[in-house]
Amino acid sequence: MKIGLVGLGYWGKIILRNLRELGYKDITVCEQQPVDWSQIGSKYRLVKDYKKLDCDVVFVVVPAKLHYNICEHFLSSGIDVFCEKPLEPDVSKCEKLYKIAEDSGAKLFVDWLFTYNPAVIKIKSLIQQWGAPQNIITNRMNFGPVRHDVGARWDLASHDVSIGCYLLDEKPEEVKWMDFKRLKESDQDDSVIGVLNFSKTTLQINASWAYGMKNRMCIFEFDNGFLYWDDTTTTLLYGNDILQVDKFSPLHSSINTFLNGFNKEEQEEQKRLTIMTTEILNG
Repeated sequence: MKIGLVGLGYWGKIILRNLRELGYKDITVCEQQPVDWSQIGSKYRLVKDYKKLDCDVVFVVVPAKLHYNICEHFLSSGIDVFCEKPLEPDVSKCEKLYKIAEDSGAKLFVDWLFTYNPAVIKIKSLIQQWGAPQNIITNRMNFGPVRHDVGARWDLASHDVSIGCYLLDEKPEEVKWMDFKRLKESDQDDSVIGVLNFSKTTLQINASWAYGMKNRMCIFEFDNGFLYWDDTTTTLLYGNDILQVDKFSPLHSSINTFLNGFNKEEQEEQKRLTIMTTEILNG
């Protein structure tokens, strides 16, 4: 399998490292900026124009404003595409990309990484047992990286929107967003607060990259008690009890799903999640 990787920035390097950990070696990288291979760990074939990539599948890890044209190019050629979120802020363009994939027989996979997180999968099973929580409070406070192509809503809160839709399996009835800047030097809104009202659950989202620390504590308020999830330590607590969670890499699972057996039914389900999440992020 010949793999292409478009973009070798912060997340592109992480994708490349995980591909290497999974044993994939036939990789060609597309990057226009000079590459310091000593920071990568291995040297790969390099091209500067994505249209010159010779590959069977491709990973698109570039600024969101470039996603549509690059994905369209590969999907039109019948090449399977793994695209970093968000796929495209314009819902109609998202739908068009899925239509191109359907017509060409290609797979379009959007990396909603937290739907492959073992703690989130465990929480979904608990919701199926206990019923929907009354409230979900998510904190996604980062110390970077600073984004220049999209604000915190699309970069960070998009994770929590996808988690909420995945867990509750429905679209919220009401959505409210407040985007703002905490840092004067930010050229995008670096912080956002969101309130999503589902039929039985209110999801409160606090997200920002303007903090000098990392806070990933999420709280789920059920009728029978509180569930705490700290993604920085992969800990899941119910009251004072530590719940058993499977140990595996969400990104390994995401990549393996894309490369090995992402079927038509799964693509339709992920398409539904992508369209729903994009509509919600548009407010």
